[in-house]
Amino acid sequence: MNGREQAVEPGETVARLLDRLGLGGRFALVERNGEPVERDRYAEVELASGDRLVVARPVAGG
Repeated sequence: MNGREQAVEPGETVARLLDRLGLGGRFALVERNGEPVERDRYAEVELASGDRLVVARPVAGG
């Protein structure tokens, strides 16, 4: 995840990983293996060993 290895539990979903890391899925944008993951699918997309994730949190500013 973001260039750092992260252990994945069997059957772990994007949503569960974000919760476990304290990132919460509501404001996190996720890309898996170069493809964006739709936010409404975070709870159903299961991760596999070797997946590459990029997680970003949008920041607003002026």
